[in-house]
Amino acid sequence: MVKLKLSPTSSSNWLQLISAHHSTKSLIVIRMPSLQLAAAATVDEAVVAGGKGGATATPTTQLTLLRNTSEKRAAVAEEKMEWLRSQLIGKDVEFDTPFGRRVLTYADQTASGRSLRYVEDYLVNEVLPFYGNTHTEDSHVGSKTTRLLHMAVRYFNRCMGVGAGDALLFCGAGTTAAIKRLQEAMGMAVPSWEMRGRLAAQLRPDERWVVFVGPYEHHSNLLSWRRSLADVVEIGLDEDGLVDVAALRRALANPQYADRPLLGSFSACSNVTGIVVDTREIARVLHEHGAFACFDFAASGPYVKIDMKSGEMDGYDAVFLSTHKFIGGPGTPGILLMNKSLYRLNSQPPSTCGGGTVNYVNGFNEEDTLYHDDIEEREDAGTPAIVQKIRASLVFWVKEYIGYDTMGLREQVYTEMAMKRLLDNPNVKVLGNTSTNRLPIFSFLIYPPMEDSIFDGVAYEPSCDKLEIVRRKRLPLHGRFITKLLNDLFGIQARGGCDCAGPYGNILLDINDGLSLRIRSAIHEGYLGLKPGWTRLSFAYYLSEEEFEFILDAIEFIAAYGHRFLPLYKFDWKSSMDSQFNQ
Repeated sequence: MVKLKLSPTSSSNWLQLISAHHSTKSLIVIRMPSLQLAAAATVDEAVVAGGKGGATATPTTQLTLLRNTSEKRAAVAEEKMEWLRSQLIGKDVEFDTPFGRRVLTYADQTASGRSLRYVEDYLVNEVLPFYGNTHTEDSHVGSKTTRLLHMAVRYFNRCMGVGAGDALLFCGAGTTAAIKRLQEAMGMAVPSWEMRGRLAAQLRPDERWVVFVGPYEHHSNLLSWRRSLADVVEIGLDEDGLVDVAALRRALANPQYADRPLLGSFSACSNVTGIVVDTREIARVLHEHGAFACFDFAASGPYVKIDMKSGEMDGYDAVFLSTHKFIGGPGTPGILLMNKSLYRLNSQPPSTCGGGTVNYVNGFNEEDTLYHDDIEEREDAGTPAIVQKIRASLVFWVKEYIGYDTMGLREQVYTEMAMKRLLDNPNVKVLGNTSTNRLPIFSFLIYPPMEDSIFDGVAYEPSCDKLEIVRRKRLPLHGRFITKLLNDLFGIQARGGCDCAGPYGNILLDINDGLSLRIRSAIHEGYLGLKPGWTRLSFAYYLSEEEFEFILDAIEFIAAYGHRFLPLYKFDWKSSMDSQFNQ
């Protein structure tokens, strides 16, 4: 066990110290008492323990919750975790950094999941040897592949509560394609911005949609709606930094939207802060005002139960998913799950025409072409993403096998323990509401250490107003620089930037319209490095306790000493390339 007392007098001494003591992950690791994580508590119990209303469980209550689980369930849960970790492709792989070789520790699950040997082995052994194109059952490979594909679809339907009134579509590589497909299926998509203006002017009010979006939206759930034929209404945050439900009610009841079709499209969870949205409440509010309820589950989909409950007041009318973010998910397609009442192309050609969408093509007249009536068939043009769909069904099997109670309890503990350590550090600022229901997704800023005299002898408290005043007088270290240090010093894979959530980022970073326009001008001039951002990482449920603690230790190390590495790096403000080690 090595714990460094770092007080280098020069860069060379610093490098020697790092090289001598950081040959393995043991650098500054301070092991905590072993946690017995298990699946005994239900998700509801976990929420109560975690304080959905803002209360935070102490480490003592966390450990009590875990230790009170039955030994049998604890053993089963741990066995599943060990199996899952053993299947990770890239586990314990090493790579070179300016400070030597490092073991790769992956903490970027919110961006993309990791591949699993179980999934890939199944494809290699059971699918690919008999792979053939579908659209026929006359050959063995065609018949077998078609059956496998139908089995995959049925499994998806069972996992997500898909009913007879719903359609399951596979789209591109993620939620971006799924959202675009919904817009096409609803007749809202347009080929160009110029065409949008012309077409919108021709529509009657009862033909032009009003789309309400939330404050946490990924760019794909904001920009594509702006580019569509819809009028977009953005709902902001309330005083607690959560979706302003009261503002949503007022907007839905606005007389100017009377007699117009309404739809809400909200993130189920922020991909920046991990704050979980009460999708059932949002759905009820939307349905009370005659609006459709659509939700982007890209960030939370790998970890939470998704049940359409289509047709119910708190049900979903559409769900967008990025299965590549699931563990085992790389190489899987995006998913659009939609109520068939949203589909507006029944009497028209599908959104994409091609093989597999038609019953008969008349060579003389397009109007005589017969398209499939079934939405899932007519919206699956060309050769389907066969292997990708089967891989996605296997990924869902892994999720169901691990179990929602197991995932929920582990993530609750990781979230609360990580939050406590980060909030206790005066050099770290965690973004977003820190006392609400969250997944273990953390975006944060790191400020260079402040002299003790700054506090004038006042004891530090996480909510101390004086600390925030002091922070406003200093600049945080660049988010991508922090990400680079995590990579180079510790092998930790995180992400720096705005995470494709610019509007929410402006709120989190307190960037007003005037400053935003000045930043835009600088970026327009080519200074991409001025783009605001932070560092984000995730504590997925399948991380080992050692990895969890190691990541937190690394953050604390950089919070204390990261600024001393600035002379060793250079940053290209024009290209916004990652910080490069200054050889």
